[in-house]
Amino acid sequence: MRELGEYAWNDWLKLAPCQDALKQWRNDAWQALYLSKRAEGQEVLIDHLRQHGGHLGLVVAFEQPWALNWQLELARENIPDSYLVVFDNSRRPEMRRQIAALCQARQVPYLALPANPTRHVNRSHGFAMSWVYHNIVRPAQPTSFAFIDHDMIPVAPNKRLVELVDQPVYGLPNHSDWGWHLWAGYCAFRFDFVERRKLNFLYDFANGLDTGGRNWRPVYRELDADRLRMARHRIREVTDPVSGHPFRIQVVDDCWYHIGSISYNNGFESQFELCQHIAAALAEGKPWAELCPPEN
Repeated sequence: MRELGEYAWNDWLKLAPCQDALKQWRNDAWQALYLSKRAEGQEVLIDHLRQHGGHLGLVVAFEQPWALNWQLELARENIPDSYLVVFDNSRRPEMRRQIAALCQARQVPYLALPANPTRHVNRSHGFAMSWVYHNIVRPAQPTSFAFIDHDMIPVAPNKRLVELVDQPVYGLPNHSDWGWHLWAGYCAFRFDFVERRKLNFLYDFANGLDTGGRNWRPVYRELDADRLRMARHRIREVTDPVSGHPFRIQVVDDCWYHIGSISYNNGFESQFELCQHIAAALAEGKPWAELCPPEN
């Protein structure tokens, strides 16, 4: 929540600081309980990741095996040096079974997260990310790690998973009047910078910050976003290779196609057919630059 001095007088009249403090306490208590849960295969995965070291790509999957399958397929082709690990936050057992099977087929490490107790979209995602960080990343101690949404598709070659080279964090920044944070779907951290900080990937709506916004105080507040190299986000036009119709899509760092809205609602349905057509065209060898020409 905001510093008390940042609340306006009318916020105090509505008891907004008290409400925000109560909600934050509730969410932290609920998350602490979730973080204490164990997952089957957790220790085996930690031992495996300790041996791997380096940079980890952490994918929180949810209910959509088709998108994850496409992501993993193109990651092997376009970011071959990446090391992705899938953490399944799905609710339905059948979806968990399918996602586990495709990870096994693609030889990608997989862990089914403990059953998530909340149905709130942002809270569920924040719980999952915090669980992965505290229960897997911290004991594994990689050089660095990145959270990548399962609907971020690496459609063009990239040298590395994210451009984290000479700075402590990297990703897409979200700003509010009271702080900033990196978008939860594309954010990377150097482990030696965050290992002694109390990371919390919950949202902080009182501060105008989405999932991951609770890291404003322990991580981002001491960093100057204007002096950091940040990811680039553009709305680009892509041509459906079958129908020839143009679509406006979100592209990150010129190589990631963010489908968007595929986890908790049906917002992706308008793009589902487009995704199938793009996937088929790329599989046949058509370059991404032909489907989505660079802007002048």
